[in-house]
Amino acid sequence: MKTDDNTLVREYLATVERESTALPPAARQELLADLSEHIEIARAERPGDVRAILHEVGDPRTIASTALQELGHTTTPLTPTPWRTRSPAWLPLLLLVLSGALPYAGDHVLLSWISFAMKITAVVMVCRSRYWTAARKWAGLALATLLPATMNVIWYLAVVAPRNYAVIDTWRWPGAVTGLVLTLTGAGWLWRSRAR
Repeated sequence: MKTDDNTLVREYLATVERESTALPPAARQELLADLSEHIEIARAERPGDVRAILHEVGDPRTIASTALQELGHTTTPLTPTPWRTRSPAWLPLLLLVLSGALPYAGDHVLLSWISFAMKITAVVMVCRSRYWTAARKWAGLALATLLPATMNVIWYLAVVAPRNYAVIDTWRWPGAVTGLVLTLTGAGWLWRSRAR
C-alpha cells in the first residue's frame, strides 16, 4: 500500500465526514466505519487501484444525502442554524394583544401605524411557527385579527364615514373593548392549543 493511496483514502473519508455533518454523530461514525471497511476490502482485492475504487464508491455529497434520506431526514441540517432560532410562542401572541390595544392608547396616527406593523409581524410569526397546525393558525388568527378588523371596518363605514358624532362618542369604547376581547380570546386560544 502506497502512502499516496492512504492519503487519498483519508481525504475521501474526511470529505464524506464534512458533507455528512447533518447526520447524528453516531450515524455519521457508522457511515464512515462502513465506508472505510468497504474501501479496505476492495483495496485488498485490487491493490493499487485506489482511485477507481473511490470513484466506484461514489461522490461524498451523494453518499451523505443518501444516508440522510435513509434516516428519514431531508437534506437540511438537523439542528437549527444560529441565525434562525425558534421564537417563543408567547411573543407573537403578545404582539397581537398589544396591537389590539395600542390604537386606543391615544389619538396619534403613529400609534395606529405601529399597531398595524405589530399585527402584521405577529401574523407572519404565527404563520411561520411550528407551534400550531395550519387549521389552528387560521382559527386563532381569524378570531384575533380578522373579526376585530372586520368589526372596525363596519364601525368606520356605518358611524365614522357618515360623521355621526353622537354615535361615535357612544360606541367608541364598547367597540374597542369588544375588539380587544376578541383579540385576547384568539391569542388565549392559540396559547392553549400550542404544541409544546
